[in-house]
Amino acid sequence: MKVPIVQLELPEIVLEEVKAVLKSGMWAEGKPVRDLEQEFAGFTGAKFCRAVNNGTSALLASIYGAELKPEDEVIIPSFSFIATANCLIPFGIRPVFADIDLSTFTLSPQSIKYAISPKTKALMPVHLYGLCANMDEIQEIADENDLIVIEDACQSHGAEIHGKKAGNLGEIAAFSLYPTKNMFSGGEGGLITTNNEELYEKINRFVNHGQTEKYIHTELGFNFRMPAVAGVIARHSLSELPNNNKKRIHNAELYNELLEKIPEVKIPEVPKGYHHVYHQYTIRVPNRDLLAENLSKNEIGYGIHYKIPIHQQQVYKEIKTISLKHTEKAADEVISLPIHPLLTDEQIQFVASTIEKFYK
Repeated sequence: MKVPIVQLELPEIVLEEVKAVLKSGMWAEGKPVRDLEQEFAGFTGAKFCRAVNNGTSALLASIYGAELKPEDEVIIPSFSFIATANCLIPFGIRPVFADIDLSTFTLSPQSIKYAISPKTKALMPVHLYGLCANMDEIQEIADENDLIVIEDACQSHGAEIHGKKAGNLGEIAAFSLYPTKNMFSGGEGGLITTNNEELYEKINRFVNHGQTEKYIHTELGFNFRMPAVAGVIARHSLSELPNNNKKRIHNAELYNELLEKIPEVKIPEVPKGYHHVYHQYTIRVPNRDLLAENLSKNEIGYGIHYKIPIHQQQVYKEIKTISLKHTEKAADEVISLPIHPLLTDEQIQFVASTIEKFYK
């Protein structure tokens, strides 16, 4: 039985709308993108939203909007996609790597305390795999040290803490609309949310060549605009997001029921009051690479996010860090199983039975 790690589809009505936009000749931003921004702001509860061309652009614009200066330090987890660190480098900002909580894979507040220095100006927790970081404690640390909190929410569309959504938990948040994400845009795309109007206007200028009006450029900027077609598909994906997240949660609960019986498997933990939307269903296991080979032999897709943490990547090896033992342990043990909304219960049962047979 084949079980793909990701599976995508678009209804005919959306394809017809895409055709209509292409026939119109109005391909850059326009009404689909403006409508998307308004709808996603409403979804997250944030006052403002800006759509951009990908998640990395969303991170870059968020850093620019935060008005950090060269040589400032931003504390981030090393257990993340490399864009979390890369978005700091063009601005001369130094990433400082902190450890994760091994039970949630998200930035550890205790580790943040060890990593803070007089140069620290911001914290950038990553809501990893669809679960929010410990924002209550992180915000408390930020308030005590006069730091800005930037959410890397690229994997957490619809995730919540005590009923409050990702994208409305810090000063600013960046989302990705890459095809594998819970919300997508038919290719690449990104979204930025904030409640700070001044910050929002600064970002608006940055992603549109620093323009205040056409051909009037008052500050640094680039073309990070979202294409109109991406706006059409992202609006559709947003409309389906609540139901698709429910399907992911159902799939995760079935996995939990089947896998918790296997002593070798550590299933995901969800803190009380948190709403996990399972961008990835990630377990910790011994002999991870051998299990991966076995899944492949059985035509089961999988992902390993992230086998090499950022601080161990060649480009960042010269940066000294505090102890990141939980990060390194997770990197050796994690594997993500298919969790997308088009999975059937039968496919999930097949994946679980294949894992059980492997460890027996």
